[in-house]
Amino acid sequence: MNILVKTVAAGILSVAAISSAAHAELKSITIGTNPAGSTFFLIGGGLAKMYQETLGVRSTAQPQGGSSIYLPMINNGEMTLGLSSSMDAGLAYTGESFPEASKDLRTLGRIWILPYAFIVSGNSGISKMEELKGKRIMGDMPTNVALTQLNKAMLKSAGLTPEDVDFAKSGGLLDGIRAVVEGRADAAPVAVTMPQLIEANGSAAGGIRVVANGVAADEAFYGAEVPGTRLGVAKPVATRPFIVGETSIVNYDTLLMTSTVISDDDAYTLTKALYENWEKLTKDYPPLRSVAQAALALEEPTVPYHPGAVRFYKEVGLWTDAHEAAQARLK
Repeated sequence: MNILVKTVAAGILSVAAISSAAHAELKSITIGTNPAGSTFFLIGGGLAKMYQETLGVRSTAQPQGGSSIYLPMINNGEMTLGLSSSMDAGLAYTGESFPEASKDLRTLGRIWILPYAFIVSGNSGISKMEELKGKRIMGDMPTNVALTQLNKAMLKSAGLTPEDVDFAKSGGLLDGIRAVVEGRADAAPVAVTMPQLIEANGSAAGGIRVVANGVAADEAFYGAEVPGTRLGVAKPVATRPFIVGETSIVNYDTLLMTSTVISDDDAYTLTKALYENWEKLTKDYPPLRSVAQAALALEEPTVPYHPGAVRFYKEVGLWTDAHEAAQARLK
């Protein structure tokens, strides 16, 4: 082999080694999501497709009953990644309402700003939270501790407690939607942008309607009641007639979670791929459009960022003093 050929071959091997080293430990990628049919599962499948095509690593979305189930699995390294509300991730990290703290959880980025509220049937005559007193509400969600707390906080905004209503057990958001459509429940919590609500609006007697917050819900209310949440507004659009006028609701963030089990280089690679493919992901998966590429690095997460993600965000200029201060507080 002549010198030129040897040099080229060595260069190719060197590049291949550098390329593969970044995710050498990632033999496969598993992404925990909510049940099949949920928006989390849809997004998780999209991320799995992106990672497999971008990194050449076999990637799959694995539906579970809820993030309260798979966050401990991520913490222990049984899953690579997972989608979680900022609330549930924070509770898992601290151990509040969990068997033990998941201190190895880490954040890669924010991927979805989720608007959340109760829905009722359109012919119920209910439009505000105070009118849910005495009603059957699908609010007790054993597989999602954080959403159960948020459901209680929404009631509290109207001066209500679970004892003031029939706070029924629910298998999740889809289960609650079905219960309202079938007349088995008066109200259920939903992500206001869920595509299933369009079908539900056509199936429920009189359609469905988003319920407004109670009078106690101001800018500070939700963050104080459930860390990782904030006041929001649902605005009417032609495709979502169940939002009647500008309606006060609650917003929270969806985070892409991992753990310290994966290396800094792998976390860097996963974050970089997410950032560089964000434009295509938002075209293919509409819920992601609520987050701009520059906003992937949420300033106030409820779980510390992985050092590999921090390294990437610093490289692209998204890491600020405010991020650094939040990171120090969480650790």
